[in-house]
Amino acid sequence: MIYQIINNRKKEILFFVLLLIIFYRSPYILLHGRFMAEEGNKYFANAYKYSFFYSFFFVDFSSGYLNLWANISGIIANIFTLKLAPLISNYLALVPKLLIFYFILYKDSYLIDKFQYKLLLCLLILLSPFNVPEIWLNSVNSQIFFCILSFLVVFNKNEKKDINYLNLLIILLAGFTGVYTCVLLPIFFFKYLKFKTLQDKYNLIILIFCTISQFILVVFSKLSGALFEGKLHAVDINLIYNYVYNVPIKAFFGRNLTQFFFHTLNFNIKYAFIFFCIFSLFILTYLIYYFKKNPNIFNSNKFIINSLFYAFISTSLLTLIGATHEYVGGRYAALPSFYLITLALFLAIIVNNFNFKLFLHLILFISI
Repeated sequence: MIYQIINNRKKEILFFVLLLIIFYRSPYILLHGRFMAEEGNKYFANAYKYSFFYSFFFVDFSSGYLNLWANISGIIANIFTLKLAPLISNYLALVPKLLIFYFILYKDSYLIDKFQYKLLLCLLILLSPFNVPEIWLNSVNSQIFFCILSFLVVFNKNEKKDINYLNLLIILLAGFTGVYTCVLLPIFFFKYLKFKTLQDKYNLIILIFCTISQFILVVFSKLSGALFEGKLHAVDINLIYNYVYNVPIKAFFGRNLTQFFFHTLNFNIKYAFIFFCIFSLFILTYLIYYFKKNPNIFNSNKFIINSLFYAFISTSLLTLIGATHEYVGGRYAALPSFYLITLALFLAIIVNNFNFKLFLHLILFISI
C-alpha cells in the first residue's frame, strides 16, 4: 500500500526532495537574499534610477547582448523595498531551475523517458560540478539555465497541430536572455525538418528572430568599441589547456579531486591534455565501431546524438572565443560541461555493452 502510494507520487516526491536540496545548498540566500555583481550595481540600479522602458530594453554593450531576464528581475525587484529586493531577484533566478525540473519530470521527451534517468539528470543538473556558485541564484547568469531549459524544450514530443504557449514564451525569454540559446538554432531547424509540427515551426521562428537581434547587438557592440576588449579573441594552446582542465576533467571529477591530481600529485597539464586527446579518440573510435555494428540503435537516436555533439562543440567554441581573457572556467565552462555530461548519460541509456555502460554510469555518479 505505502509502496504503491510512493510509486504513484514519485515525481512529486522527487520534486520536493530537489527543493530541499536547493534550500540546503543556499539557506542564507533564500532567507535573506543578496545581489551578485552586475545583478545589483547594473540591472537593479537601472530599474531604481530609470524608467520601465529603459530598464526593460537595456543592453550592456560591454557584454554585447540583451539579457532580458536580468532586466525583468531588476524591474520586479524594484517594486519591493530595498531590503527585500535582493531576495526577490534571487527567487526569480530560481524560476528557470524549477522549470527545468518540471520539464524533465512531467514532459514527454525524446531525450529521456524512464523515471530513473529523469532522476539522474535532475541530480546531475543540480549537483554536478558545472553548477558552480558563480551561476547559482543570480539573474545575470540565469541565461545558462534558460539555455538548458530551451534544450529540453526542443526535445519535447509535440502533437502535429497543438501549440504550447509556455514553450514559446520560454524560447522567447531564453533567446533574449543571452546568446547561448541562439547557438542552438540549427537543432531547432533540424527538429522542425524531422517532425514538421506546428509547435516546432513557431519555436524556430521565434528563435530565428531572437538570434538575428542578438547577432546585430554583438556586431554593433564590437564595431562601436563598446564590447569588453577581452572578448572575441583568438584561441591559443594555453586557452585549450585551460578548457580541458575546466570542462571535460572538472565536469566529471569536480574541483577538489581535479586540484588534488594537478596540485598535490603535480600532474602536468600538457601530459593530461595528450592523455585526454588519446582517451577521447579511443572513445570516439569505439562509438563509431559500436554504432556501425548496431546501426538500428544509431539510426533511431541519430538526431539526439548529433544534437548533443553539435551543442557541445558549438558552445565550447563560443566560450573559447568569447570568454574573458585566458580563462574558460566557472560560468564559461557550465554549458559545455552540461552537454558533455548529458551526452554521457544518453549514451549510458542507449548503449548495450555492459562494460561501457558501467564506465559511463561510474563517471556520472562521480560527477554527482
